[in-house]
Amino acid sequence: MSRGDQLLRHWNLLRTLQTRGEGATLRDLADQFEVTQRTIQRDLENLQELGFPINYEADEVGTRYWRMPHDFFRSGPMVLSLTEAVSLHLAHDLFSPLAGTYFAEGLESILEKIRSIIPAEALEHFAGLDQTIQVRWVGRTDYSTKAAILRTLGEAVRQQTTVEIAYRSLWRSRRYTTRFDPYGLVFYDGDLFLVGHSHHAKAVRIFKIPRVLSAASTDTAFKKPRDYRIEKLFRSSFGIMQSSGNPLEVAVRFKGAAAELVAERVWHESQKLTWEDTGETLFAADDDEPEALVAKFRLANLVEFKRWIRGFGDQAEVLRPESLRREMKAELLAAARRYE
Repeated sequence: MSRGDQLLRHWNLLRTLQTRGEGATLRDLADQFEVTQRTIQRDLENLQELGFPINYEADEVGTRYWRMPHDFFRSGPMVLSLTEAVSLHLAHDLFSPLAGTYFAEGLESILEKIRSIIPAEALEHFAGLDQTIQVRWVGRTDYSTKAAILRTLGEAVRQQTTVEIAYRSLWRSRRYTTRFDPYGLVFYDGDLFLVGHSHHAKAVRIFKIPRVLSAASTDTAFKKPRDYRIEKLFRSSFGIMQSSGNPLEVAVRFKGAAAELVAERVWHESQKLTWEDTGETLFAADDDEPEALVAKFRLANLVEFKRWIRGFGDQAEVLRPESLRREMKAELLAAARRYE
């Protein structure tokens, strides 16, 4: 039994106990979740240890009926204030990239309940706050068309079962089918990606969900490598592409407005920013020109990093490594020739 399978059962067990006012016996719960009564007993003990108010009442023959207070989430520690509820209502647009997927179902359910308990006049009153902060997305993906695929993949991640995937490769411009052991999903820059072991490539691969054409579950179980963590895959990467090999120190000098823009954000966990003296004389200095900024990173994969650098035009200059300077020069010259 996988950890994900147990967590999902715990979640559904809490929902069942909260809605079964008359309570449920171990046999009822075991039949519902298709496990043994001993497994349910351990689940209940685990949830009690976590602080959930689960108890039972015994009838005249000693049969125990397990339940949880139906108003626990209204009167317990997770009660929402009016302002918290309105904030959730107004934050709806922040989750819009995942609209139509099972990830957004829970949020939609919460929001529907909020809208049903907050007077319409109150929602209308706070509607003006929507104009205080606007959420804008560029090139947003419509994941509602991938809802069934995402549900299959999410279940396979929790159950640790292999899936059969049809995938459209962007770089090879072809479609192929492979068995895939899904380790998890990553939400990056407005897109969802599937990380796992591809039987076709015999290696860890990252699939972009919009390019997954179909996904079918199988009965084949798999085990993730011991101590595997998805975040380690991207530690030396500048984006979603997996990094391999030893990371190199990359240094880039930014000038003009680019220097200020880069300084405003943390772009990578390894970054080190240093403002440097431009060496200008008193007579040549321009008070409107910000100092030069040298940004250093430790990266093993530079594909996405080069794309980022190109976006700053002539206000960014790669200082090292020399091999990256040569690559950037060749690519920029090739781009310039297209305008001749």
